[in-house]
Amino acid sequence: MKVFNHETLFDTANRTMTFLIHPRLQIVVNFAEYEIIIIKDGKIIDRENCKGEHFSIDDLELVLTQANEAAEKLKKV
Repeated sequence: MKVFNHETLFDTANRTMTFLIHPRLQIVVNFAEYEIIIIKDGKIIDRENCKGEHFSIDDLELVLTQANEAAEKLKKV
């Protein structure tokens, strides 16, 4: 498994896990609604519903890898 350099916030009451990838980029996993939400500059740019879908740790790793690649691009802007 890859090692990522970002902060992860857990909100157990609301059943969410937020990955702070970059000051401008966050990934939120909403376990209550079975959603993955991508937030850039404070705005939701993508929302995927995973209810009924197989979603593994490997799938989450792929999402985080792509987010970290996007963060590298944001660092250059």
